[in-house]
Amino acid sequence: MNKFDTGKGVQVSGVSEADDGQRIDNFLIKVLKGVPKSRIYRAIRSGEVRINGGRVKAESRVCIGDKVRIPPINRQNSIRKADRKAGKSWAIPVVHEDDGLLVVNKPSGLAVHPGTRHDYGLIEIMQDRMNPKTRLHLIHRLDLGTSGCLLLAKSRRMLLKIHRDMASSRRVQKQYLALVRGSPVSRQMDIRIALGKTKSSDHRVRPDEQGRAAQSILNVERRFENASLLRIDLITGRMHQARVHCSESGFPVAGDKRYGDRQFNQGMKKLGLNRLFLHAHRIRFYDLDDLPVTVTAPLPETLQNILDLLEPGSGH
Repeated sequence: MNKFDTGKGVQVSGVSEADDGQRIDNFLIKVLKGVPKSRIYRAIRSGEVRINGGRVKAESRVCIGDKVRIPPINRQNSIRKADRKAGKSWAIPVVHEDDGLLVVNKPSGLAVHPGTRHDYGLIEIMQDRMNPKTRLHLIHRLDLGTSGCLLLAKSRRMLLKIHRDMASSRRVQKQYLALVRGSPVSRQMDIRIALGKTKSSDHRVRPDEQGRAAQSILNVERRFENASLLRIDLITGRMHQARVHCSESGFPVAGDKRYGDRQFNQGMKKLGLNRLFLHAHRIRFYDLDDLPVTVTAPLPETLQNILDLLEPGSGH
């Protein structure tokens, strides 16, 4: 990909082998670092962005040798100095690293990439900490309030491999820990509720028989007086899946302002919970040599402190 200055007129960027097959929106998000996603999508819809002279859609893909027309987008105020300083101050532990990828322990409250409400993201922060010759690729996402294991590929080859593995059986396994209201009678629940997105501005997800199939296994780890600690095995990886499946099953996640229970959240807040109690605890995947790797991110101290304050409950 050729270098260019987005602040001075229209630019044309060539597509290298590293970006071959990538969606145009993701291509632009990486190239136009700091530019809000809303501005990028508006440029695509308006026809300001073109591939080989033709109009494109967000899902259009670039190929080696393509010429991408990029409009003059002023980034002067896209990333404020205060935001850059705040970005550098985030503690983001690396819990695993090999030739193909990084696994970081994402803190709650940090967006994975910049958007309309966030001028910087974890991917930009980690890229700044890497060797400039290594370009990081975000393999999957975690919600803003969720902490824990997040995969970052060091090459497009690794990115595509993990995506292929995600699409075939359970070669990538994700396990979460969540504190929920109430206590399931059974120690294990197999939740299969198809999910679809609403058209609301808050991107709410709802049960939808015509939506995408989604499956979660809820396992009771500990029971408390009015709550339970669940281990959630995600069989599929839909947006907000763990939160919606817990809520629809009658066990909303503590601190969830979108799908949770207000009264329960208020009680948890009095104990000191000021975030979503959802943590990507463990992930299992296959490396470039196709050898299995399991990585664990310990429960944050702030969440462990909440568990220590809860009264034990009776077992079933």
